[in-house]
Amino acid sequence: MTEHDTETNVFDSMSVDELQDAVEQMSADLRNAKIALRDKRLSGVRAALEARREADADLNEELRKIGHRAGSRSLFIADPFSNRYGRL
Repeated sequence: MTEHDTETNVFDSMSVDELQDAVEQMSADLRNAKIALRDKRLSGVRAALEARREADADLNEELRKIGHRAGSRSLFIADPFSNRYGRL
């Protein structure tokens, strides 16, 4: 007897209501498993985004300390792709 035959026999012995309840429970378990998988897959991305937000906040604080106002475009930075300077 194969594993599939055993599972079929288990379901054959269930009433329609019991099968419906079992299917609903399995569907809920599958949804929860998919959510857990997505969360695990994206955990690194979430951590990187949080680190970036913290770095941006730190940078903004340091710029504020030296008198650079938010929204001001007067900070010059070197363009890494050329020998020219560009506005930030």
